[in-house]
Amino acid sequence: MSKLPVKGYATFDPLKACVVGRTYDKKQFSHLKNQKVKDTLFRILDETEEDYLNLIKVLEIAGVRVLRPDIVDTDITQRPANQPRDDMAVIGDTLYVNNNKPEYKTIIDSIENKVIVEDCEQQKLVSTSFIHRVGNQLHWGTNQPGWKDSQLVKDYGQRWANEGFNVDIMEHIGHGDCTWCIPKPGMIVTLFEIQNYEEKFPGWDICYIEDKYWDQMSDFRKVKQKNGGKWWVPGEEDNDAFNDYVETYLKDWVGYVEETVFEVNMLSINEETILVNNYNKTVFDFLERHKINPVIVPFRHRWFWDGGVHCVTQDLYREGSLLARY
Repeated sequence: MSKLPVKGYATFDPLKACVVGRTYDKKQFSHLKNQKVKDTLFRILDETEEDYLNLIKVLEIAGVRVLRPDIVDTDITQRPANQPRDDMAVIGDTLYVNNNKPEYKTIIDSIENKVIVEDCEQQKLVSTSFIHRVGNQLHWGTNQPGWKDSQLVKDYGQRWANEGFNVDIMEHIGHGDCTWCIPKPGMIVTLFEIQNYEEKFPGWDICYIEDKYWDQMSDFRKVKQKNGGKWWVPGEEDNDAFNDYVETYLKDWVGYVEETVFEVNMLSINEETILVNNYNKTVFDFLERHKINPVIVPFRHRWFWDGGVHCVTQDLYREGSLLARY
C-alpha cells in the first residue's frame, strides 16, 4: 500500500485530509461501581463521539478525507488521543509527532514523510497548537518562560529556516490557537494584543473579542470552588462523586477552561469556509465582512476537554506551497 503524502504551508489553504480525535471506549470503564460517576462519564464519552461524527460528516461533505486514532488498551488515566493538534504538526511536507501515542500508530505508519520528535521537556512545542503557518512565515509561540531559548527551538527553527521558512519565535506563552487565528490573509481574530500586529501584519484587519465572563455564570462559579476552574460539565455541578473521580484519576484528561475562548479556536476548510463551535456575533460579523462562511459544529463538552474544533483536528494535507502570503 502506498504511503500518504502530507503537506501544510498555511492554516487557511484548502484542507484535503485531516485527523479527528477520539476518546476512550466505554468498555474500558466497565470496572466503575459508582453509578453516578459511570452515568456522567458515559454521557460525556457518548456525546463527545456524537459530536466528532457530526464534525466528520461536515468535513467529508467538504471533500476532506478523515483519519481517526485507534482504540487500544492503554492507561486510561492518561489523556486520550482526542486532541491530535497538541501532539503533532505538519510543516512543509513533513509530519512531526511530539507525542507518539499508541493510538496514532496506524496513522503514523501510513505517512510517507515523518519525524518523531526527541523526548525532552519542550517537545510539545512542535505542534500546530503553538505554530501558526502563513506560507513562508512560521509564528511560533512557547509554553513556559525560557522555552523559546531551548535547544529544541533552536534546532527545529534552524531546520525550518533551511527549508525556506522565516521563523518568528514569539514571546507569547500558551497555545496560540486558543488566543489568535488567521482565517485568511489580511485578517486576524484575537483575544488581545498577543503580539504587535501593526508591526508584524501592517494593514491587516484585526478583530478583538472579549473573553468569556466566567465569573458571571453561576453554575461555573459553583464548580470552580471545587476544581479551581479547570473543567466543567454543565448540569453536574453538584455531582461530588464525579468531581472527586475526575480530580483523583483523570487529572491528565482535563485542561484549564477558564483561560480559553473557543470562538478563536476555529478550523479553516479554505479561505471561504471556516468551522466554529458556537455563535459569536462579533466574530460572525467580522467573517461576513471578509466573505467567509462560518459553519457551526457543536462540541458540547469543550468545557470538560478544554479544546475546540481546531484542537480536536490535525491537518495532514492542505493544498498550497511555500509562498509569501503577506
